[in-house]
Amino acid sequence: MNRFSPWFYLPLGAVASTAIGVSIGSPWLFPFLGALVPFPVFLRHVQKGCPGKATAWVLYWCIAQSVALCAAVALVPDRTAATVWRGPAYADEMLHYIRTGVGAEGSPRLFLPMHARHYAMLCGISLLTLGAGGLVLGTVLLNYMNFYVATFVHVAAEPTLAALFGWPVWAIVRVVGYTATGAVMADVSWRAWSRVRGRPIARPLPVRLWLLGVGLALLDIGLKALAAPAWRTILHRALERS
Repeated sequence: MNRFSPWFYLPLGAVASTAIGVSIGSPWLFPFLGALVPFPVFLRHVQKGCPGKATAWVLYWCIAQSVALCAAVALVPDRTAATVWRGPAYADEMLHYIRTGVGAEGSPRLFLPMHARHYAMLCGISLLTLGAGGLVLGTVLLNYMNFYVATFVHVAAEPTLAALFGWPVWAIVRVVGYTATGAVMADVSWRAWSRVRGRPIARPLPVRLWLLGVGLALLDIGLKALAAPAWRTILHRALERS
């Protein structure tokens, strides 16, 4: 297998971009460096009419990026805290919620507007940028979520339990749904750009992938609304061995 295939390039790129970004220490530059890694692979598959494969490769990169970011938190916590936009604030917010039950995580009235805003931003910016802006936004969200999880594992009384449940299932569903949606928006954007260039694309729209993205975004909301209180009980046990 070619050593420069996405199987090798994406995890190596995640490690390299995280190391470079943390060494520079700019919260604004960091998500752009991260998103720059999967974008060529993502765009190539969108251009080939394979937004599903583009989605799959970005999800593969998400795993590598998550591992790299969590490693950075473990190795250079202060430097990483200064680099990840909203990382420390989100970690404090989530730890407060786990300890007290008070916070947006357990209140649909509070988290629904935020989810709607993020999803609308993802769609709009992906349409305008061939998916590049959506990858940057997704990197921002992924990074501060991973910063919280790594922080939670570090301070937890039961770190193994914290590692297993730090990422709630609805957040994983959200990542898949948002990635699929971003790929569909990039596909639509590429079609529009191709038409402007006089090279219209005749292949069918990726309707199934779009339905998957929307469906998972809605499932994320439903699961969070129903399961967050029970999930918090597990997290509280991991945090304080109650």
